[in-house]
Amino acid sequence: MFSSFFYGLSVGLGLLLPFLVGTASFAILQTSVNKGFYSGMQLAIGVSLSDILLMALCYFGLNQFTDNEIFKIISGFAGAGLLLAFGIYTFQKKSISSHTNRKKIQLKINWLGVFSEIGKGFGLNFLNPFLWILWVGIISNGTKGKESISAILFMTGVAIMLFTTDLLKAFFANRITIFLSPKVLHVTNKVAGIILISGAAILLVHTCIEYNIFVLFR
Repeated sequence: MFSSFFYGLSVGLGLLLPFLVGTASFAILQTSVNKGFYSGMQLAIGVSLSDILLMALCYFGLNQFTDNEIFKIISGFAGAGLLLAFGIYTFQKKSISSHTNRKKIQLKINWLGVFSEIGKGFGLNFLNPFLWILWVGIISNGTKGKESISAILFMTGVAIMLFTTDLLKAFFANRITIFLSPKVLHVTNKVAGIILISGAAILLVHTCIEYNIFVLFR
């Protein structure tokens, strides 16, 4: 039975590459650089919660409700909008002058800020309609022929591995900022903002092409 848990860990490890280049993962890195480890951790919690929800929906067959074009089109546009807003914010954000200042900012985080970061991570991950396709394949193959307990252990293993790696990304991204000058951080924000805005454009165009949205404007 516990072999399903370790199998889930291995599957989660195998997902590092596709998830590493994802927009949510990149947002964790950028948030950790700008706001510190704890903000990056909060974003990672939101991403993990959305992964757990997506796995549960796929496992219990509720993806049949959301596996329709209208839902995916709305999710695609909403996800692109959220990415665009985050990208513009990052592009315009001023760099923090020192590691000490980042610690002071972390101490001022209130519950509203905490839930804001968690919500941002949840939305960036959940509103990507193409993640649904990935999770359907993972859950259908990973839980096929398994009892409920084994299936839950499998999904738990996947979630733990992804969350752990997100925390490691947030930690190391924050640590390297000690060695970066304000000028380098400023350039990093600009580059990160452009990448996020480009990701929003790609998601929007991909959604339009995938579901023939352009036909409506002919």
